Amino acid sequence: MNRPICIMGTGYVGMACMIGLAELGWTVHGCDNAPERIERLRAGTPPYREDGLQEALRKHVANGRMHFFNSLEDAAKDSELVLVAVGTPSRDDGSADLAALESALKELASVRFAAWPTIVVRSTVPPGTCDAFASFVEKWGELVYAPEFLREGTAVRDFLNPSRIVVGARKASIAVPYVRLFEALQKRVIFTSLCNAELVKCCSNAFLAMKVTYANEVANLCDALGANSDDVLRGIGYDPRIGPEFLRPGIGFGGPCFEKDVKSIKHVATQLESSRELFSATLRANDLQPMRVIETLAHEIGSFEGATIGVWGLAFKAGTDDIRSSLALRIVEELAARGATITAYDPAVHLAPLPPGSRLVRSALEATDADALLVLTDWPEFALVDPVLFAPSLRRRTVVDGCNVLDPRRVASAGLVYRGMGRTALRAPARVSYASAL
Repeated sequence: MNRPICIMGTGYVGMACMIGLAELGWTVHGCDNAPERIERLRAGTPPYREDGLQEALRKHVANGRMHFFNSLEDAAKDSELVLVAVGTPSRDDGSADLAALESALKELASVRFAAWPTIVVRSTVPPGTCDAFASFVEKWGELVYAPEFLREGTAVRDFLNPSRIVVGARKASIAVPYVRLFEALQKRVIFTSLCNAELVKCCSNAFLAMKVTYANEVANLCDALGANSDDVLRGIGYDPRIGPEFLRPGIGFGGPCFEKDVKSIKHVATQLESSRELFSATLRANDLQPMRVIETLAHEIGSFEGATIGVWGLAFKAGTDDIRSSLALRIVEELAARGATITAYDPAVHLAPLPPGSRLVRSALEATDADALLVLTDWPEFALVDPVLFAPSLRRRTVVDGCNVLDPRRVASAGLVYRGMGRTALRAPARVSYASAL
């Protein structure tokens, strides 16, 4: 196939697809309805943070494999494959807002394609969506659903190393042109129906969200028993039927995917009057988890009124600057509502909607000029900061590690109280003089 591949949407999924396909040797045309973003992309500036992303973008703009357009007609007219990667956010009732996808398909219907096109939807959608759109698309093209399984922070790497390639279509032959893009990867391909492919995506994310929630419930039980969740969850994860991935306790799952997808599949199940107890319980438990962090801190320092709380981490996960649906921000808002002022630091986030009186600072140590410290994003570099350097500036000498990234013994040895998630509380060792010991 010598024709360029068009990609609608240059967000996380769209950019990962573009760079991944360019790495595989294909020519790609990116299109977005934000002119300022297109100009930045042409200049080699990516729309989000990910290791190696800018270098790859600039390489493929320079070698001619990546081109960016404001006009969909110009971007798509010579393409046989169009990948649609537009947003499908949650509505207040938990249902997916499909307005951007519907608009994209209507725009594509007006393009004067040089060849009969195959439209590949990569946006996450509730089951039944593509079957509903198929009759419209089939008047002027073919419709395929190919869910993405990309993690923010490693999206391009995940694109080039997929665990499986799932494609849904009314006939397997329709999906073959899309699958051929990935022949060089030699990965397992699952051909299935449109609805089945949509369910694979939604239910995969719902299961992973449930696994995160399970880890948090285990950690909460460990707290109550004085046990250590590090050892307990490691022992559970060694079971090959379970595996260690996503068995790390924390403040709960946030970000633009898990919560949205669980809400979406729960909404579909509700509409169909189908069982939804696990989906509902996962969401309820996740809503409660950030409050455990706040109550743990309150147990140590008492009232938040007039207190300054240092916060390490605002992004919903390490490796990205994405603060959409970040539970760290929910915790910050609750602390402010209880009278605290926040001094926050995140290595990737340089602009965030903090409460009045709170501020972003330029270093991790600057954020510790506070009464207590909260760790809310699992950035590995936080573990490299020596607690001895910030212990003198924490006036109430308390660290609550919501991500279990710090070494509890190092923190306690610096003279601080350490509280983690499912980890036994550690306090500074009592100072005993040699004279009294004798």
